[in-house]
Amino acid sequence: MGKKLSEELEEIDAQIKKLEEQRHDIYRRSLEAPEEEKVCADALSKMIIETSFFEGIEYPIEVSAINWEDSDSLSFCRGDGPTLVAVRPADSEKTYVGIYVGDLPLGVSASYHTESGVLSLHQGHQNPAIVVPALKKVVMGCESWWQPIESEDDFKKITDEDIENVWYVKSLRRWAGKDE
Repeated sequence: MGKKLSEELEEIDAQIKKLEEQRHDIYRRSLEAPEEEKVCADALSKMIIETSFFEGIEYPIEVSAINWEDSDSLSFCRGDGPTLVAVRPADSEKTYVGIYVGDLPLGVSASYHTESGVLSLHQGHQNPAIVVPALKKVVMGCESWWQPIESEDDFKKITDEDIENVWYVKSLRRWAGKDE
């Protein structure tokens, strides 16, 4: 009969620890190496030597509390409240009427304090959330072109020309060598 799963895991943990020690040794030697042999800047080497991806956390962990660093998932609208917008999803050639309702986090990260057992959750970068009734979904600002509708004149389609004239689209096209 083969090894127990716990024995296999112990062997892997031992290998990881040995590799981590070897990695730290390389960064220590890099501090003393001639400039052309360094693996990175000395400040970064020192930081890596002082930390470990596996240091201090024994799995499974015991969580004594969960702390949400940011209390609200939705940061409601800037200004006077929900705003009517024209929105064109990046994967569409059609422009829709949407309602900007506020900003939502694009992701969540976590950190664990080994001494207290507190797991802290942190919201990621906030991004405009636009409800598009015709699509029956929320389109994020980073995946679309959108603009507030303040008058009937604003109630026009967002055209390819509008998109091509955005400064960062022009820069990306130049960088990619696709500029005329």
